[in-house]
Amino acid sequence: MQSQMLFMVTFWLTLSFYTLGIVLTFALPNMRVAIVASTTCAGLGSFAALMTGIGGIINGTVTLGSLDTNLPFGALSLHLDRLSAFFLATVGLIALPAALYALGELHQSVMWQRRGRIRIFGMLFNCLLLSVVLIVVASDMIVFLIAWETMAFLSYFLVCFEYEEQETKRAAYQMLAVSEIGTVGILIAFLLLYQTAGNIGFDALHSSAMVLAAPIRSAVFLLALFGFGAKIGVLPLQLWMPDAYRAAPGFVAVILAAVLINLGIYGLLRFCLDFLGGASIPLWWGMVVLLLGATTALVGILYAVVQRDLKRVLAYSSVENMGLVLTVIGASLIFQNYQLGALAAIAMIVALYHLLNHAVYKGLLFMGAGSIQHATGSSAFAKLGGLLRRMPWTGLCFIVAALSISAVPPLNGYISEWMLLETLLQSFVIPDTMTKIVMAVAGAMLALTAGIAVTAFVRATGISLLALPRSKEAEEAREAPTSMRIAMGYLAFLCLLFGVLPTLVLSGLDRVTSSLLQQSVLNQIVPPLFTNDPGNYQLLVTLGGGFLRGVFPLNGLVVVASPTFSTIASPSYLFLAEALFVGLVVLALRMIRPLGARRIGRVWAGGIPRFTAAMTYTDLAYSNPIRIIFQSFYRSQTRSSVNASAAHHRDGSMVYEQEILPPFEQYFYQPLLRFVNALTRRARIIQSGNMNQYVGYIFLIVLLILILRAI
Repeated sequence: MQSQMLFMVTFWLTLSFYTLGIVLTFALPNMRVAIVASTTCAGLGSFAALMTGIGGIINGTVTLGSLDTNLPFGALSLHLDRLSAFFLATVGLIALPAALYALGELHQSVMWQRRGRIRIFGMLFNCLLLSVVLIVVASDMIVFLIAWETMAFLSYFLVCFEYEEQETKRAAYQMLAVSEIGTVGILIAFLLLYQTAGNIGFDALHSSAMVLAAPIRSAVFLLALFGFGAKIGVLPLQLWMPDAYRAAPGFVAVILAAVLINLGIYGLLRFCLDFLGGASIPLWWGMVVLLLGATTALVGILYAVVQRDLKRVLAYSSVENMGLVLTVIGASLIFQNYQLGALAAIAMIVALYHLLNHAVYKGLLFMGAGSIQHATGSSAFAKLGGLLRRMPWTGLCFIVAALSISAVPPLNGYISEWMLLETLLQSFVIPDTMTKIVMAVAGAMLALTAGIAVTAFVRATGISLLALPRSKEAEEAREAPTSMRIAMGYLAFLCLLFGVLPTLVLSGLDRVTSSLLQQSVLNQIVPPLFTNDPGNYQLLVTLGGGFLRGVFPLNGLVVVASPTFSTIASPSYLFLAEALFVGLVVLALRMIRPLGARRIGRVWAGGIPRFTAAMTYTDLAYSNPIRIIFQSFYRSQTRSSVNASAAHHRDGSMVYEQEILPPFEQYFYQPLLRFVNALTRRARIIQSGNMNQYVGYIFLIVLLILILRAI
């Protein structure tokens, strides 16, 4: 009872702080004080949301509030279960540093000169966070849809805040258009469930799904996949993400990429595991999600590696990571179909873990990109370079995030990607050969994706931070303000914490998946080293694994797949082995170095007196091998021209241009747009402006309705 009261207090504190931030933005007369108050309230509200989410994961379900509307559809309600608690905790975890980052960015922004706008900006930011919280705690379709639409329109206003630029307006409108198309699918899916349930509450929708006919259940699944896929950025609905992420201010891009994108996964899991999960899961559901996710991941990273703007690289990387999450969700649905409950639960834990890790390191990457753009005025690779010396804190944090997203130990991305590949390896227990082949193909696609991801982020880091400055702005860049550096340091610390101590996360995620799939699998992935029943891991305890028994409320501090499953090795032990190897190498070098002479001098540069930025690797040169290998996929167009004097004089020049059209635009969206335009031109005939003709339309429609009713 006391824990429920505590949840109620922290949850209503969350809503109160966000509301207070909205009010103070306009109530305080001093502009700077108003922004400080607004971002502070956003941070406090996010901290309260984090505490509420963690408490919900530990203690379980609680009703947060209910409002009887006396309307036919029933009461409006807010409810916290372990699934919504996990997403609420993720929102608070990322929104807290985002608010701190926003404080530093707004203080240094030219938008201070636009006093009317900056107040609106602070209000919109708090409203957006408030709508996100309401989405994840909504317990009926009305509250969910209202909060979802509010979130969509607030995102649009925040992205197009600098509406003077035509590209910004286009990006924001494109984002809103795709979101609204997805909302249509979500609404129809809800209505199909409501038609059977007769009530808007999630509990009633869950019960109604049990008695739905198979075609209707499949239609609800496909509509949910389409609707929430628009927010996730699955193919071919990803076209809005690169432009919107690039146009958004720094901390808004953080919220878009690390918070709002997760809501698509939340909605999909709510439908698949809650509303539709009570009955058997058809095999083809899992197959569709698996292949769609693997294809989205591979296509996303292929386009990320050839982008010439840092923010666009990160945007396509988000497409890739959401594809990874979808792939392992598809694997979980397949395992459920074959009654492999333990593997289904492990796969779902992996999906949530990677989702959390992506939120952390992608938020950090966008903070680094925002700081770089703020310091140089651009995020284009052609205008960056040499920033590590001028912005060491930003550069270090960006490198940590790049290593994490590239799955380099001991950072968090390594653990979740290792577990993801391990999960797909378990397909050998499935009796159907075709399913095994499909999962093997998906695993191969993800392995290729992981390799290209390393190339993409080596390129992004090297071109942005290393070499020589490619513009005057990069040469004069200065480090980000203190609050922005603290926010980046916070997320960099989480990248390390979730990688070194993964069991701190896994024990909580097991509670979430247990409530959804009624299967606890913590002992299958974390050995019980610190308990009195080590089981198959008695040898590890004998070798010293149990010396902290009783200190930690966990099974252990390492991740080891169960001996009953196929496994590569423990990620924790792999990291220890790598650390030991590096230590031995360093020790050997220390012992060898005194035996030889050491001379320090300038590096010989082939007679060149001074290096220039033009001599360094460009982003185009670094990605060109990938483009050549996958030329049949990219279908890029190149143009080059050489100045005739280049062969005889040093002042000659050569111009080389490469154009890669956005995915699906040339072969899907442009033909579709031409078809719609042609259709509307032919439909103009009914819009004559003649009142008598319009009255005739009304008469024909009424007549048709009467005939249909008579039939």
